[in-house]
Amino acid sequence: MSFYTKIVRPLLHIFPTESVRNFSLSALRIFGGSQLGEWMLSKIYGYRHPSLEREVFGVRFRNPIGAAAGIDRDARLYRQLGSLGFGFVEIGTITPKPQSGNLRPRMFRLPRHKALLHRMDHPNCGIEKAIDHLRRRAHGRKVVVGANIAVGSICPPENAAKEYLRTFRPLYQYVEYFTVNIWTLIGSGEEYGPEHKELIEEVLEAMFEFRRGQNDYRPILLKLSPDWSQQIVDDMVSILIDTPLDGLVVSDCSKQYETALTPKARAQMTDCLMGGSPLLDRTEELIRYVCSKMDYSYPVIGVGGVMSAHDAQRLLDAGASLVQCYSALAYEGPAFAGRICRQMAAPARAAEKAARATRKSAK
Repeated sequence: MSFYTKIVRPLLHIFPTESVRNFSLSALRIFGGSQLGEWMLSKIYGYRHPSLEREVFGVRFRNPIGAAAGIDRDARLYRQLGSLGFGFVEIGTITPKPQSGNLRPRMFRLPRHKALLHRMDHPNCGIEKAIDHLRRRAHGRKVVVGANIAVGSICPPENAAKEYLRTFRPLYQYVEYFTVNIWTLIGSGEEYGPEHKELIEEVLEAMFEFRRGQNDYRPILLKLSPDWSQQIVDDMVSILIDTPLDGLVVSDCSKQYETALTPKARAQMTDCLMGGSPLLDRTEELIRYVCSKMDYSYPVIGVGGVMSAHDAQRLLDAGASLVQCYSALAYEGPAFAGRICRQMAAPARAAEKAARATRKSAK
């Protein structure tokens, strides 16, 4: 066990989940807010190795481990998260106007399962503040930044395409890729019908049309939910194949957490979504399914349940090109990304060491 998991985490778990989250991220933002702080974080936690680098949908990533949407909601922490060892950071979820989200308490721990429950409803500071925070990227893009975008909590279907564009267009020059979050449009999929597929195609076509007029190309991905039926997943894959969509993010938080809770806890935590370790099997299953449906021809970002290098490798072996983490940062601490990268690079380092030994003995 690490110092964080043995000493720090038990102390933090004394306090409310969201309070700890906000305190930890504020401390990270302040400590890593200067060039010296960034350098210190990268020296303590970061790790780089050529074997980890890869190019996905035309973007070069220094490693395949990313920070999932929900950590850096307002684009305040992407530089610091990059210094911790993450190869990319997905900011958001960002909506056109600021949202305060649901009332607290709205985030809960399930330590025995290494899971988090939440009913956040996309709290964020809105597109204007996010862009203010991203303008400093003009001084250097050390880490890939993607944007997870959605419509506001109350948006009529007929306005959805315009609402997404209100976030997509002004962000276009500041990020390397977009993830379109359509949970607000579909939800858990219980009332899904053909009109929803048409709505999603309309939303995406508006983005494609804007992108055609730009000098720079920004990949657009669609985020899937682990709770959707096979019919919905098949429809999303067909949209990927039939349109200029660039890939999928598989998957998201889930409502299927009843078995992890006592009846009393279920009553207290209604309308929550679960993220964390229990999602890994479903995420791997869904990645294998969508990759086989599209003949492994499009990139997938795997997210859901990654708590170790072994977990990350499972999703990569299933067909993902990149993976993202959220709950692991809370349960494994700030050294998590660098530790995973170091473990994933171990075979390449061993091969390099053997090659050096062979060359030395041949002299």
